[in-house]
Amino acid sequence: MERIFKRYKSDNGKKIYRISFCAYFDILGFAEKVKNENIDFFNHYLKVLEGELNYLNTEHDFENKEGRKRFELKIFTDNFVIRYPWNHEDGEIELGDLFDVLSRIQLTFAQKGIFIKGAISYSNLYMDENIVIGPALIESYKLEESHAIYPRIILSENAKEVVNQHINFYAKDFPIPQKSTYLIDKDGYYFLNYLYFLIENFEVDYPNYTYVSKEMILHKNAIEEELTSNNINERVFEKFIWCAEYHNFFCDNFLHPEFYKHSELKIKNELFERKMNIIE
Repeated sequence: MERIFKRYKSDNGKKIYRISFCAYFDILGFAEKVKNENIDFFNHYLKVLEGELNYLNTEHDFENKEGRKRFELKIFTDNFVIRYPWNHEDGEIELGDLFDVLSRIQLTFAQKGIFIKGAISYSNLYMDENIVIGPALIESYKLEESHAIYPRIILSENAKEVVNQHINFYAKDFPIPQKSTYLIDKDGYYFLNYLYFLIENFEVDYPNYTYVSKEMILHKNAIEEELTSNNINERVFEKFIWCAEYHNFFCDNFLHPEFYKHSELKIKNELFERKMNIIE
């Protein structure tokens, strides 16, 4: 069956750039774990990664056995690159698929204590079995390196423009999916609202509130553990402050208190709020 790589070649086999969405992300604190030769973490990471690859294969035909594969993922150490060529008129299907893939990975990793940060760009790209090259990769890498900062996946300016175009397709009184799948951070960057993956496909008549609550508690526990263990490392601690604020923001804005116990799901402020104190 035809591999996705052929989409970056013309009919006569010539290598060509294709307009593509490109997501680049890596794992927070991975270099430090390499330095410390943290074997337990590496074994844990590989086990979680294997589970995610199995999920991608089942849900997205990652091995292309059924000819349904629409994107490609490359992994080297803790670096992940996803390429999704633009094939439809407006790119909404591609971004929707990319949201599902990235959100699932980010959520599952976070629940297992593996936090990622990255960026999504939208530009020219070439890719085959051995080569990945183009402005899309360079931009997503630079954004991740310099601007993602926290465990979030941000959008480049042109990817943001595509999302805004999709939003404008809908009538103002219509539920607009992009207004839930992305959020605007304090610094103005659009970022992936990956927790929305839990409720994105709720059956209206049979919403599974218990399942969502259990998943949110796993997410909460992982963040609380990082806040506790990194309390004296200010540089790392502030990254998990962001995680706690995002977690609580999601509870407040997407989980109605009529159906969810916020007192159980939210992270207590005293775990991450910094306060002035008197010397005792």
